[in-house]
Amino acid sequence: MSLGGSAEGTSLRKAYRPDRRVRIASDVAAFCAVGLLIGVLGSAVTWWDRSPLFDLAESSLQAIKLGTGYLFGPIAILIALPLVFSRRRQVALQRWYRARLLIAAVFWICGGVVLVDKVSGLDDSFTLQPGAYIAAALIVVGFLATLAMWPRGLREVEVDHAGRVQGAPATG
Repeated sequence: MSLGGSAEGTSLRKAYRPDRRVRIASDVAAFCAVGLLIGVLGSAVTWWDRSPLFDLAESSLQAIKLGTGYLFGPIAILIALPLVFSRRRQVALQRWYRARLLIAAVFWICGGVVLVDKVSGLDDSFTLQPGAYIAAALIVVGFLATLAMWPRGLREVEVDHAGRVQGAPATG
């Protein structure tokens, strides 16, 4: 399946050359997903105690913590995201790039819906804790960063299986 192979017959794949916007957005989205993972781990460590940083809400009787879905959701986001590291010669393969962004965006939306559902169903005896605001901010910022990774305006290149750009000067 050659898209314009060279004399040696190597097959080339289409890729995007990420710009600064996409590299920063990728870093921010990954940071937000890792932040949610840290929140879940902090919630697990403080499960029997109260910790405003890791609690979503609390009343005089109980504290509401992040659930196990927040363990699997951020991991799924990290897997779905086409991570683009801040290296100058990095490329992102076009195959599945947009689909992976859409899947990651759906996971962010699901996390937001679960969070809103969890805190909106509480009665007036509960007060929201900083953990709810932190989780909400991470979800919103992660979602926006994922959308910012959309390949609008990115330069398209062809790469060989080693990831070397073919048919274009190696500019960084």
